[in-house]
Amino acid sequence: MGRKGLIALIVIVLLCVLGYLAVQRGQQQRTAQIEQAPWLAAEQGYLSTLQALEIEQPGQPAVRIERKGEQWVVPAKADYPAAPQALAELLRALREARTVEAKTANPQWHARLGLAEKGEGDEQALRMKLQFDGHPDLGLRLGNPSRQGSGQLVRRAGEDQVWLIDQQLQVPTRELDWLDRRVTDIPFTRIASLELRYADGEKLTLKRADAEQYNFAVEELRKEQKLSFEGAANSVALVFSNLQFADAAPLAQVGFKQSPMLQFSLAGFDGQALEGALYKQGEQYWLVLGEHEGFAVGEVSARSDWAYRLEPEQVQRLAKKLRDLLAKSS
Repeated sequence: MGRKGLIALIVIVLLCVLGYLAVQRGQQQRTAQIEQAPWLAAEQGYLSTLQALEIEQPGQPAVRIERKGEQWVVPAKADYPAAPQALAELLRALREARTVEAKTANPQWHARLGLAEKGEGDEQALRMKLQFDGHPDLGLRLGNPSRQGSGQLVRRAGEDQVWLIDQQLQVPTRELDWLDRRVTDIPFTRIASLELRYADGEKLTLKRADAEQYNFAVEELRKEQKLSFEGAANSVALVFSNLQFADAAPLAQVGFKQSPMLQFSLAGFDGQALEGALYKQGEQYWLVLGEHEGFAVGEVSARSDWAYRLEPEQVQRLAKKLRDLLAKSS
């Protein structure tokens, strides 16, 4: 081969190499653009039109949340209000989730990634179905968390392509976790008095003269008696700050067989009033609230036609008698 032929060959080889590198770079750029895009790019414009959400964890009953007017409810719980924060956080995470890396498109690997449709419990994906107003339903499959830091393996229902996204989606899978579990959230400083009336006739009355008085006084306290400490009665009133139920059921469904073990009346400094009762049914304790007035939005969330099961620790804090507050005799 002559010198000119050799030079021509070298030029051809260089052009081939440069062409190959250009193609590879273009493919990498296109892949990077895909991998940095929102996971639900096609649905970004109408995520806010969501009307219903179904979640199915393998081996557990499916949970459904629906929009009714301006409120989200849990149909299986007689349309009890759903927890607004849980839904808001999930929608935010879905809107912000971006693809980090394209993983396998081979369905034979789905089980190892927790994204299979069938198989053992840890092989199957958590299934989500989103229903929109005027748009097609969207099925999603959520798999294992990323082994390299934050993120999660996901895919769309009916598609084999697996993606790693930059979010780890927190999806409650129990019906109870989707309920708005707030009973009351009355600021301690706004409570003026609390009267507890027991079935055996005993009564405990806690009062404060004004909002400047921090500790509650106990009306039934005799002169020779002393509280265990100055603020011993405060814990009873504090129960009504951020009180959440352990379970809930329509009042007619519970069907109490006995009179309440405890009834109470709560009053605020600005005319607020709340009545309620505590029942014991078997080994469980259920709280029922009566009518209330004067409270700000969110301070009393419970319904008067529902019963709310409390944990034993909550009952122990609420159902105090005078002897429980007294200093122990030496």
